[in-house]
Amino acid sequence: MLNKTIGDKQVRFKTTPPKEVFVKALRDNIYGYFKENNISKHANTEMYIKMVLAFVFWFGVYALIISDVLSSNLWLLFGAWSLLGFANIFIAFAIAHDAIHDAISSKPWVNKLLARSMDFVGGNSYLLRQMHGEHHRWVNIHEIDVTLETHGLFRFTPHEPWKPMHRFQHFYVPFLYSLAQFHWVTFKDFKWFFGESHIGNEKHVKHPAKEYAVLLISKFIYHGLTLVLPLIFLSVSWWIVILGWVSIHILSGVTFALIFQCTHIYSGTTYPMPDDDGNIENNYAIHVIDTTADFSRKSRIGSWLMGSINIHVIHHIFPDVCHVHYPKLTPILKKTCEEYGLTYKEYKTFPEAFAAHIGMLKHLSRADSEVAEYNPNLSFAS
Repeated sequence: MLNKTIGDKQVRFKTTPPKEVFVKALRDNIYGYFKENNISKHANTEMYIKMVLAFVFWFGVYALIISDVLSSNLWLLFGAWSLLGFANIFIAFAIAHDAIHDAISSKPWVNKLLARSMDFVGGNSYLLRQMHGEHHRWVNIHEIDVTLETHGLFRFTPHEPWKPMHRFQHFYVPFLYSLAQFHWVTFKDFKWFFGESHIGNEKHVKHPAKEYAVLLISKFIYHGLTLVLPLIFLSVSWWIVILGWVSIHILSGVTFALIFQCTHIYSGTTYPMPDDDGNIENNYAIHVIDTTADFSRKSRIGSWLMGSINIHVIHHIFPDVCHVHYPKLTPILKKTCEEYGLTYKEYKTFPEAFAAHIGMLKHLSRADSEVAEYNPNLSFAS
């Protein structure tokens, strides 16, 4: 198919009065839940306990590693390093992700402070806020949804130029996904700070000088804690420590990538592109419903561990709501969608979501693959 591009075009969502009726009904239903139950949309006791446990988990595992008590058993030592990687993404999912959306507190300074937990686990909170914000604004829109950008390694959209290597992308997924967290803590943030002038649909981006300092200092601290200090204090060979440091990011990297990617790249999603005037022919809420899916929504343990990233549709439409509320809000969303003839997409289990993700990658592995730009199943006038 003919590849489409955006270039310097400014993109916007175009709505209609009937579509806005749905949005108003959904907003009234969601905020009505908080009003009727007399609760805040921000963090509750469960969330505060969860944040404390996240750091206890990280420091507990780190203490076991740095104490050298596991060095006599390499299986246990490498297991602890892998657990530290999962502690990293638990903090990213459970704290940093909500904080960059200002969903933990009504006080901006609290959210900014807690967002810095992303710097602590090797990422960059400022850049996460910018890039993830652009992803939220332009889900599945080629060239401006930053999560679709893979430097040609994958073909995540039918508008991406096809390469011969893409014929096998559904086979090499686990291997490259395993490098996601490693790439993030070592290269990704530097690339976007120093090598790019745009982020999503934002052109000619200038970063504050203090954020360059935060980037360098936080990377120094993270690598110092997780690599340099183990090289100094552990009794194992230096190459064991290097392998251990790499292993921090492998299993958790696969998990991190799949949890996010399965919510947008799956069989049945859409890939809209703007018209000549830059318009996307949907309002934002319907656009999200057409491009986003939930999985394992009723798994309380799974949702708790994933920071409810798996309950993703409601998150994209109401990102400033704390994730602990998503399990109660999604049935409201589902019912409202049914009333207006919209298809809310959900996979009951992760294996189902993974199969749908691989299915889309396999479909896009063909040069002539096509995917609908819009879902036509609206029961009300457009």
